[in-house]
Amino acid sequence: MNSSISNSNSRMKGTKKYIVGACLFILSIFLFDRGLFYLLSIVEKNFYPRTEFEKQFEGFVKDKKYSTLILGTSRAYEGIHPYYIEKRLNRKAFKDAYVGKGPKYNYYFYKVYKKYCGIPRVVLYGVDYFIYNITSDPKWMARFDTVEKEKSINIFSSPLLLIKHKRKIDTFLNNVMIRLTGRREADNTVQQFIDLQEYKGGDNEKKDLVLEPGAKFVRQKFIPPPGIEGDYFEKLLTELAQDGVTVILVALPDYIGTIMTNHQQYLFVEHLKGFHEKYKNVHILDYSRPGAFPTKIPEYFIDGGYGRTNSHLSRKGARLFNKILAKDIKEYYE
Repeated sequence: MNSSISNSNSRMKGTKKYIVGACLFILSIFLFDRGLFYLLSIVEKNFYPRTEFEKQFEGFVKDKKYSTLILGTSRAYEGIHPYYIEKRLNRKAFKDAYVGKGPKYNYYFYKVYKKYCGIPRVVLYGVDYFIYNITSDPKWMARFDTVEKEKSINIFSSPLLLIKHKRKIDTFLNNVMIRLTGRREADNTVQQFIDLQEYKGGDNEKKDLVLEPGAKFVRQKFIPPPGIEGDYFEKLLTELAQDGVTVILVALPDYIGTIMTNHQQYLFVEHLKGFHEKYKNVHILDYSRPGAFPTKIPEYFIDGGYGRTNSHLSRKGARLFNKILAKDIKEYYE
């Protein structure tokens, strides 16, 4: 009898120790997660330098006249080039499309652009299938003094903040590595804009195309608005409508494997068409379908393919695409 009671008490004590140990382990993870997250947040706030962006931008565009503004991410950076707009349409275009420049960045940049260049006649906006899953890079957002302050993060919003904000942390660490290698691309505004205007596509011989659907071929759904920065996309379109700007939303070509991966392209395009119903100044040009561009020719792309949701035009592909684009947008200037 006493032996049974003794064994029972021993088991209860063992269970209590296990529960207490598990609670302490969970608490230590919780505190470590919060502590490291807030430490990274503090370091990040002081990491991105405040540049004299407006002063440099004003100096660069002084006495220049642009009829067209090109906005977008890396896909527009590789796909739409001022050189061809001027060559084929005799219209001078200013381009600020690059990786990490999402709807939020474009919204604030347009305000600066309008201040020093005036209201453009036409805006070409390269829209991506994943536009509502884009986060503007803080190194570019640091250019603007008028950015709305981010809401404070609720420490109980997620069991692990480091995992929830992994993308933001990865972006920050990547920018740290760029800084350590001596590349300070966010600081040299003038040189960057010179490069953007002169760029006509990359001669990337190291193709990163997945030509056949493999076992790991995963299809990607279309993420609906508002997503991460959809509100800013809507704000930008509203302001452009108020300014009377002709807006052309350009769905750029993808390699055929990426088109098959982004299998809800029809939802994406239908969503874009909804903007034409809401804003009569907004027009849609869809080149994300095989019939609009030779999407099966690998030489026209530098990456993408089956299982890849992102695809960029090569220099050769961009040359052909800009020829098609210039022909299609000519009427909007007339």
